Amino acid sequence: MVLKNARAKVEHYWTNTKKFLAAMSVWGLVFSVVTITHLGVAFDYDDTLVNSQAAYSKALANSQEAYSEGFWNIVNTSYDLEKPKIIPYSLAWVLRVFGFRIAIITARPAINAEALKKEWRHLVSRGYFIFASDKTGKAGILQNGNYVLFFGDSDSDIQEARSARVFPIRIRRSKKSIYKEDYNPGSMHELVIPLSEY
Repeated sequence: MVLKNARAKVEHYWTNTKKFLAAMSVWGLVFSVVTITHLGVAFDYDDTLVNSQAAYSKALANSQEAYSEGFWNIVNTSYDLEKPKIIPYSLAWVLRVFGFRIAIITARPAINAEALKKEWRHLVSRGYFIFASDKTGKAGILQNGNYVLFFGDSDSDIQEARSARVFPIRIRRSKKSIYKEDYNPGSMHELVIPLSEY
């Protein structure tokens, strides 16, 4: 009886060990292919990777003119008020573990943004927090960066990813978002991540 129990325990541990080694082999294969081919995944910043309405509200309350240099200075230095969104932020880390190069592409101007870029240095490689303040900027960056996925919240994010031949994934906006335009989830038959507004 004792021998039978010991044998059952050994078989149980050996089965779990084999499963773990198989999982690590799959991870190693995926990681090798992804890193050798230098594949990237990009995330839009506002309303996609973070809920940034508090930073925008502060800028609107404290600058004389909306979307002026002073406005963007306040927004870019108020990253402590921004909250990462649970599902997109978790997805970014999972993809990074699998070897993907993670980039953040934002439509903000790069005014006093060094501290903001530094805040994301653990997730994003140096040089991959990208400011694309003109309308066609995201498509050009995606097209030239060997990206396979682009996560965005707006209709224009989905369109730009498709024009760059990158697979688009829609992240839902928080209901508290200040920006209401350019947002029709599912209208372009794109993949929409459920519960990604939180």
